[in-house]
Amino acid sequence: MAPEFHIATDEGLISVQAGMEIDLVELYELAKGVLASADYDAELPLLVDLRGLRVELIREAVEPFSKFIIQNFSGRGGSIAVVIDGEMSRKLSAGVYWLACAVAGTEVFDDYDHALKWLIRREFAGAGSDIQLATGGC
Repeated sequence: MAPEFHIATDEGLISVQAGMEIDLVELYELAKGVLASADYDAELPLLVDLRGLRVELIREAVEPFSKFIIQNFSGRGGSIAVVIDGEMSRKLSAGVYWLACAVAGTEVFDDYDHALKWLIRREFAGAGSDIQLATGGC
């Protein structure tokens, strides 16, 4: 399966799935595609699923890729949750954590459900209280 993204404006979420063996050029193209989409809205929360991602980190490509991510995803209104797995190399997971620290409003998770729950709580906290009142709570 190729890396892909989906922007659900009606659900208020951008989701990215890139869990496979790819290179940084493909990740860069995926990120560019998200930003170039007519439906992209920096206020929407972003869920990035990197479970299963295997990338060979080529030294010459890491710095430009990191700069691109920081320049284009910092300052978003919406939060970013990144999901990784225990099979990811230490070097790659360290890079993901480093980028998450460099981009405000970003957290890294090893559990998809926890990541989604964090996004919901963080992004819809005000709306959530109205929902709890209407439904009697969770």
